[in-house]
Amino acid sequence: MGLFFRKKPPTNGGEARLDLLIKKIERFAPRKYRSEREVYYYNYRILKQYTGPLIALLERVSEHKRLKDEEAIFSRELFLRLKDFYDLKDRLSLEEALEDYNLYRRYVDLFTFFYGRQGPEISELRSWLLPSSAR
Repeated sequence: MGLFFRKKPPTNGGEARLDLLIKKIERFAPRKYRSEREVYYYNYRILKQYTGPLIALLERVSEHKRLKDEEAIFSRELFLRLKDFYDLKDRLSLEEALEDYNLYRRYVDLFTFFYGRQGPEISELRSWLLPSSAR
């Protein structure tokens, strides 16, 4: 009589990566905002089209130590990842994204929910993202 081994179902690489990123983030992120992170970010994992942009955003968020050393560069990268996440079809130009109050509000919330601090002002963000002639 032969032995039968039950094969494990193949794991989704994106799901595994998301789990690792969430664990890493939860080690430093303020506990009091866990439910907000769950609702506004982590729950998007169930929608396939959001998986890639969510992973990219959470990878950047997880590099929290860069916030102290490279605030301008890091904050700029966060905004661009957040734009990719919320603007899946890339309908907004960079200038339009910076004018979008809802996107900027999400950016401010990201700093609160993940780092427990206030994010850069919109004028500061514009100076980091746009050439001086476009401001």
